[in-house]
Amino acid sequence: MFIRTKKRANGKIAVQIVETIRRGKTVNQKVIRHIGQGCTEEEVEALKDLAKMVMNNIKLERQPLLPFFSPEDLTRGKKLKKENQDNEKKLTVELDNIREEQRVITGIKDIFENLFNELNNGKLIKGGRKTEQWNKILCDCVLARIANPQSKKRTASLLERDYGIKISLEKIYRMMDHLAAEESSIKKIIASQTRSLLGQKVNVLFFDVTTLYFESFEPDGLREFGFSKDNKFKETQITLALVATTEGLPITYKIFPGNTCEGKTLLDMAEELKSDYNINEILIVADRAMFTKANLETMDKLGIKYIVAAKLKSLPKNIKEEILSENYSLEEIKAKEKISFLCKEYEYNNRRLIVSYNEKRANKDKEDRKRLIERLLKKVKNGRVKLGDLIQNRGSKKYIKIRQDEAVVNEEKIQEDALWDGLHGIITNCKTKSSKELLDRYASLWQIEAAFRISKHDLKMRPIYHWTEPRIKAHICLCFIAYSLIKQALYRLKTIKQISLSFEQLREELLHVQASIVTDIKTNRFYVIPSQYTVMQGKIYQAFGLKRNTVPYELLKK
Repeated sequence: MFIRTKKRANGKIAVQIVETIRRGKTVNQKVIRHIGQGCTEEEVEALKDLAKMVMNNIKLERQPLLPFFSPEDLTRGKKLKKENQDNEKKLTVELDNIREEQRVITGIKDIFENLFNELNNGKLIKGGRKTEQWNKILCDCVLARIANPQSKKRTASLLERDYGIKISLEKIYRMMDHLAAEESSIKKIIASQTRSLLGQKVNVLFFDVTTLYFESFEPDGLREFGFSKDNKFKETQITLALVATTEGLPITYKIFPGNTCEGKTLLDMAEELKSDYNINEILIVADRAMFTKANLETMDKLGIKYIVAAKLKSLPKNIKEEILSENYSLEEIKAKEKISFLCKEYEYNNRRLIVSYNEKRANKDKEDRKRLIERLLKKVKNGRVKLGDLIQNRGSKKYIKIRQDEAVVNEEKIQEDALWDGLHGIITNCKTKSSKELLDRYASLWQIEAAFRISKHDLKMRPIYHWTEPRIKAHICLCFIAYSLIKQALYRLKTIKQISLSFEQLREELLHVQASIVTDIKTNRFYVIPSQYTVMQGKIYQAFGLKRNTVPYELLKK
C-alpha cells in the first residue's frame, strides 16, 4: 500500500491510496481510496499528510500493529510505569500522531477476578494438564456474564471487543463440558465460602423454586412441560431450587425436571443439606408452595426446623372459623404498642400456626380484588359471561361459577374472599422463638426472590439455548458462580464500607472503569490512559484492598 499522485486533465493533482495486488504472475494496482485533488504544491502536500493518516487507519483496521492487549498486558504495563518513574523518565508524545487502538473495561475484571480467585484459588475445574487454561476461560466467561450476559457465541465476540480476550467458541463449549463434571464440588466450594464470610454462622436458610424455559418444544426427561412461572407454557423447562442465607448469599441449588411439583423439591434439598453440607441446626424458610403434609412430616422426622407460609383458606373448617372470628381491627393494632400489624397464634397438628394481620396488606388485597373484578365485569352482559369470553387469568376466574354453558359472577366468592384481606399465616415447628421473630424471618424471604431476579433478569439465566444435560448443568453452574461473586461483592461493600448498592448500581460503576490503549503512529509505541475515577469507584476498590492506577503509562510489546 502506498500514496500515489496523478495529474488530471484539468491540471489538478490527484492524491490516491493504492494497493498492489498479485494474481498469479500478474501484478495490478488498485486504487482503494481517493483523497482529493490539489492545485498548489501546498494543497498537494496537505492531501499527502491526510493520506498517510488514512492509510495508517486502514492498516490498523485490517491488522492492528499489535494484537489485542490482554488484561495481563495492562498489569505488566503498570510495573513498567513504576520502572519509568524510578528512572525519572517522562512520557513525551505528539498528540497529532496519537490514535486509539483499543478501549477495555477494567473495573469488572479488577473486582470480580479477585473474588473468583478466592474460590479454591481459582481452580474450580480439574482438567489435568490444561487445568489453568480451563479455569482461565471459566473466569473470563463468568466476568462476561456479570458485565453483559449474552449467548456463548456472543460472549466470545464481546470478550474480544470489550476486554481484549480472544477465546474461540469451541473452547468455551469444551470448558463447559469440564464444568458440568465439577458441578457438585463447585457448589460445596461456594457454600464453604459463604459460611466463611459469615464466620461459619449459618442457622437460617431461605428456600425457593423457579422455572427456566428453553426455546424448545421437545421434552427429553429433563426438559419437560410444566407449570411455568414465566407464563411460557408452550416451551419446555427445568425446575430450579435455590438455597440462600438471610443475606442472600448462596449455599446451593438443585436442578429438577420441568414437570416436578414445587413441594417435592424441598424434601430432596433438606436431605442434601444434612448429608452433603453437614448443616443440621438449621431453620428453613419457604413460601406456601412447600406447605404440604409430606414436606412438614419429613422435615419433622429429619429434625429440621422450618417456617413455611400456610395456605389459610385450605385449613380445616374449625381452624378457619376460629381465625375469622378474631377481631383484627385498626384500633386493636394501635393499642398493641403502636405496631403496624397484629398476630395471633393457634395450635395445628402439634405445630405453631401464627396468623398476622397488616393494614397495608389488607388495602392491597382489596385493591387487587377490585381490579380483577373490574376486568371481569367488562365481559358481563345481562349478568352472564360467555364461556368464549372467559379471561385467561387465574385471579379473575376464581370469581366465576359455571352454569350449563354460561358463566356467572360469583358474588358469594367475592364476599368470602374479602374476609381474608390483610391476613397471612405461617406454620412452624420452632418452639423457642417468639411469634414476631418468626414473622420477621419469613418477611426476609424477599432475599431469595431477589436472587432469582438477579439470576433470571440481570444474568439472563433464561431462556436456555443448550440442549444436552451436561451443557444445561454447566450453564446453570456458570450463572450460579456469577451470582455468588455478585452477592459476595455487595456483602463486603456493606460490611466493610457500609455502602448499600444494588447489583445494577455496582455493575454500572465498574463498567465505567476503563482504559484506552493508544498508539503513536510514527514511533509505534503504545500507551495506556485510564478513565476518570469517581469517588464511588475509589470506595469500591478500597473495600477489596485494591488500588487503581490513574496516571497514563507506556505499554511495551512483549
